[in-house]
Amino acid sequence: MTSAVFCQHLLISLVPWLAGVAVGGGLGYVCALMAQKLFSGLPTLRKAFMLLPWRTIAVTLPLVLFDPLVIFFGMGQLPTMAWVALCVFEFFLSFTVNVLLDHPDPAPLPVRLISGARTLAVVSVVLAIPTTLMGAGGAGALLWRGMSYRDDSLVREGLANIVLLALMPDILLGALQLASYHIRGTRQPQSIGTDETPPASQDSR
Repeated sequence: MTSAVFCQHLLISLVPWLAGVAVGGGLGYVCALMAQKLFSGLPTLRKAFMLLPWRTIAVTLPLVLFDPLVIFFGMGQLPTMAWVALCVFEFFLSFTVNVLLDHPDPAPLPVRLISGARTLAVVSVVLAIPTTLMGAGGAGALLWRGMSYRDDSLVREGLANIVLLALMPDILLGALQLASYHIRGTRQPQSIGTDETPPASQDSR
């Protein structure tokens, strides 16, 4: 392994990762504070928020913006860094919001398990795209063919199939999350940034 290859891959991977984490984490914290204020006034919105297909947006938006990034920046390290940073930013933004909202008032275990399965289902749709190079076919074949021959109609058709396939488990499992959610007790959620624990109860005799 040469030092040039190592440095090049460092530049197009961990450097945009750092930028995506910094921006996504900061913006995610602000969004979480705003969401908590909104949910404290309208608690039913917290559960309805689970239906938002942010996973589909996070995994398909970089695909949609891939061509414009190449057209705007050209080929080379710069569009690659921008694309990696965008992917990291989207995921870390949503991850930060979910973690901060879940910290003071954790969702029930079934909801969290379904959330993990929901994320993997959406990601699997995108992970299957490169398998077209192994002869698997699918929507990835349309994307590769469209990008190879500069056929925008094939690219749009491939993207439409991917977005639709990602939306299906995202929405269905989101509905299952909402159905499995239940309010536990009357405990008031803490504010983000606090880590207060309720005082231990004393037995009165």
